[in-house]
Amino acid sequence: MEELKDYYRKIAKYSSASALLYWDMQTYMPPHAGPYRAQVISEISSYAFKMSIDDVLGKMLNEANPENDIDRAIIKVGKKDYEKYKKIPPELFEETMRTATISEQEWQYAKPTGDFSKVKANLEKLVELNRKIADILGYEDEPYDALLDQFEPGMKAKKIEKIFTPLREFTIQTLEKIEKEGKNPPLVNPKIAVEKQKKFSEELIKYLKYDLNKGRLDVSAHPFTNPIGLNDVRITTRYIEDDVKNSIYSTIHEFGHALYALSIPEEFYSLPIGSSASYGFDESQSRFWENVLGRSLAFWKGIYKNGIIDVLPELKEHTVEDIWRWVNEVKRSYIRTEADEITYNLHIILRFEIERALINGQLQVKDLPDIWNELFEKYIGLKVQSNTIGCMQDPHWYGGSFGYFPTYSLGNIYAAQIYQKLREEIEFEKLLEEGNFEPIKQWLSEKIYSKGRIYEPEELMTLVTGNPPSVEPFMNYIKEKYSKVYEISL
Repeated sequence: MEELKDYYRKIAKYSSASALLYWDMQTYMPPHAGPYRAQVISEISSYAFKMSIDDVLGKMLNEANPENDIDRAIIKVGKKDYEKYKKIPPELFEETMRTATISEQEWQYAKPTGDFSKVKANLEKLVELNRKIADILGYEDEPYDALLDQFEPGMKAKKIEKIFTPLREFTIQTLEKIEKEGKNPPLVNPKIAVEKQKKFSEELIKYLKYDLNKGRLDVSAHPFTNPIGLNDVRITTRYIEDDVKNSIYSTIHEFGHALYALSIPEEFYSLPIGSSASYGFDESQSRFWENVLGRSLAFWKGIYKNGIIDVLPELKEHTVEDIWRWVNEVKRSYIRTEADEITYNLHIILRFEIERALINGQLQVKDLPDIWNELFEKYIGLKVQSNTIGCMQDPHWYGGSFGYFPTYSLGNIYAAQIYQKLREEIEFEKLLEEGNFEPIKQWLSEKIYSKGRIYEPEELMTLVTGNPPSVEPFMNYIKEKYSKVYEISL
């Protein structure tokens, strides 16, 4: 058993090196270093991948003698991963990694102009490579399921469709009612210097107690969290002078991801159980901290009471209630990461439908801009004038991630269900007003973080809340909150 664990620890060291190179690529790497960096990341990642499907590991998994439940979980999850990825030829994995790294760099350069022709060829190649991987992994209903399972184990596209259909209808109806009957937000976005925003983000993560001995806050084009290694989980944010909400909530969102990663038991690190239960569960924590906690009135009362607001005198001149209504403004918008928590799900549903069709062979890459613009106007009601704010706004597809997007809305749904249970057991609003996050963290750690990846998402949600995942708590959360924000009946 110890030999098995040591083998996993060795794989983790190569993965850690690759993660550090990726983080640097997104933050500090000189632009012209891209092509060579793609080769380096591809080679290191491929070496780690080959180790993870080596016959030696298969033999260890079969011969190891578990001494306790944790050991048994390591073997169970390890075998599932091994048997799944053993099917993928190493050369296909390496080609996919190399293409994805180059493609994402192309996307970074082409995004400002929205020139889809610059990214089309490699995106076509990535779709084809992912179709091959789906065929190799196998599926019952559709190729997309095989890719979805890599991000949300046990989830199927048809199940997501059953969740997203009522969610889409509910969201559009709620949006229309808010637009028709709701009061306008009390203030418009003020211009705030980037240096002040940086200072506020720094104060925020101190207030939330993000351990800077185990992490960093930097800047990137698209905010992300990267677990580099043991006690090293880094986050990034971005600053826009006339949109301070963007940096505030990007910072809190990524803090939520980092907290989860840093709170998984250290003895699980590098082992098959040493990560979040799923991408959806991971997203539930970033969305919980960003939206449920970070956009609550109680949280902003704490920000005022504890003097954090002093960094931004442009906001301090307004009442806490006005700030609360402002940060919860609902409006149709083009950019997913800037969307409010109601319309956000429409952005995800659109992406789910498109990537599902791409992988299932019902849509060609060349038609992506047109179908994007068509669905965007249908669901969100806005005409897309540029690919920069359309089908080229996110890095996910251009980095080879298909099956990832649905986990964002699943995260919203999970977060609301977790919140429903949490506030039954602790004085949530009182703690937020005091700026005391420790009991909340302890509850989340006991129920979720301490479990690592021992359980699949549906099983873990049932353990945490007593019920399998359901969209109802999210709908109830939205109705309860936004009837107060907009002073209407929902």
